[in-house]
Amino acid sequence: MCTRFSIASGVAAIEQEFQAEFQYEFHKVYNAHFGIELPVIVSGSENKIINHQWGLIPFWAKSPDLKFHNINSPASNIVKNPAYRVPIRRRRCLVLANCFFVWIRSDKGQKVPHVVYDASQRLMSFAGIWDTWNSPDGLQSKASFSIVTTHANKRLARFTRQMPVIIPPGRRRKFLRDSLHLNEVMAMLRPIESDSINLYPVSEAVNDFQLNTKEILMPVGQRLYREYTYVPRVYLKLEGMGSTKEIIPLVD
Repeated sequence: MCTRFSIASGVAAIEQEFQAEFQYEFHKVYNAHFGIELPVIVSGSENKIINHQWGLIPFWAKSPDLKFHNINSPASNIVKNPAYRVPIRRRRCLVLANCFFVWIRSDKGQKVPHVVYDASQRLMSFAGIWDTWNSPDGLQSKASFSIVTTHANKRLARFTRQMPVIIPPGRRRKFLRDSLHLNEVMAMLRPIESDSINLYPVSEAVNDFQLNTKEILMPVGQRLYREYTYVPRVYLKLEGMGSTKEIIPLVD
């Protein structure tokens, strides 16, 4: 499952990454949880970032009461589940995030929270579905979303059975396309197979739903997998000047 995540980048970085503009006053959410408003990009409005409530309320629900299990929609039964089968066909969205949390049982039996991130991209987009509930009298309306989950990839399978579906940057617009056939949608609901996925332990302070500070993202131990980094450099020959000169590093 995905029960907690963070969206901690600034407005400019998010808008540049997703080529979309916020339609509301965004504030960083270090401890995103069930029942709060969070940034999404919905099908049909790819250039806008809006806010929906986390926890899907189907359009046919008798009341807008939230149910915890609707924060995730497992890909394995998303086509058959009454709450999900219409949205997966017609109302898909991207849920914006920097990382998400998993809880790993230690040798002492304690559940230790860990941040899961992708070192290859600072910002991620989870596959999501959304819906809008309207009261019978037309006086109330609530837009909400659920994060699509799938079986964990090889790096996370040791710790959890499920993980959010992460849509790579090059496939984001395709996922939101209204005309996309259901078979193609389902083919995208797979775990990201990437060795760049990594984890590190954080303080148990994240367990407090009310706490929303960057300190909950601070590591309290080592990363679980070693990372290798290098700085590529570009060398250009300055034509007509008779020399080869190092220009600038591509990565700071």
